[in-house]
Amino acid sequence: MPPATPTARTAADRCPGVLRLVAAADGFLARVRLPGGLVDAVGLRALADASRDLGDGRLELTSRGNVQLRALRSEDAHELGARLAEAGLWPSQTHERVRNIVASPLSDLAPQVRALDKALCADARLAELSGRFLFGIDDGSNDIAALGPDVLARAGDPVADMLSIAHAFLDEREAQGSSAWRIADLSDGPARVYARLGLPVPPPAPLAPPAPAGAFDAGHVLLVPLGRLTAAQADWLADRIGGGTAKVTPWRSVVVPTHDVDGAEDAGLGLDATSRWYGVSACAGQPGCEKAMADVQSEAARTAGTLRNVHFSGCGRRCGRPVDTVVDVIATENGYVTTSA
Repeated sequence: MPPATPTARTAADRCPGVLRLVAAADGFLARVRLPGGLVDAVGLRALADASRDLGDGRLELTSRGNVQLRALRSEDAHELGARLAEAGLWPSQTHERVRNIVASPLSDLAPQVRALDKALCADARLAELSGRFLFGIDDGSNDIAALGPDVLARAGDPVADMLSIAHAFLDEREAQGSSAWRIADLSDGPARVYARLGLPVPPPAPLAPPAPAGAFDAGHVLLVPLGRLTAAQADWLADRIGGGTAKVTPWRSVVVPTHDVDGAEDAGLGLDATSRWYGVSACAGQPGCEKAMADVQSEAARTAGTLRNVHFSGCGRRCGRPVDTVVDVIATENGYVTTSA
């Protein structure tokens, strides 16, 4: 669980979505929720085509296993929505920004994720949740628990309990007269929310390593360089998964349900921990972000392989920083500053 220290949230939640495009320096940005990171070949091709036709030709993977499209025009919003709906990636207009569900990517938690997503979208009141409220389903490895979701369940049948806690959050938020986005933003949030249900506050989860890169029993974890998947790479992945389902992980990699990954490196993807892209991440940087002081994507690509567990940030906000980051490289007005944890 996140710490109980409240954070003031006086501004409205402006988290991007499909209906709510957000202006950036390179155009408008849309965030497409992929509960549990799940996406099939039809969805991948739809995203690839939309990025090619409407955006900058890339898919930006997020730390919650979602996908962002950049450099959109405001007038393309309707076309984007129509494409996503046809591909099954936009099942609810009212709940599209609250479908924030992460799940341990190396376990088969798709049934629980889909059940939670369906129940969440069917509950009218839960559309009041912010676009930052996060549900997590962990397989016991603590990989997802360590990301600090608002509501956490272990593998099994977690749906009813998770929805009850989400309702308790809304009840407590109303009682406090708050506009909190997350449980930790409330005054004594975790204790009060769980007390409403007569439950103890879950203990903090220990930091666990991310899903490893490389082969595992049911498939392969492929590294996406700096979390930017080109349209051509998305098409390549769609060809590999066939009728199966891929998973976008919170560590900006992609799990494919096959061991047929010949050609991955030729496609520009990393195969395993020996890849130069392993443990290297970066925020959008210039020219996409107006707050950024430098083109950190290019700098990260230039130096990839020289450091591990390193995150390049275009400013002091350190957006998209993985929780296991050891080295921070931060752009300032006077050049880069490097710090170590």
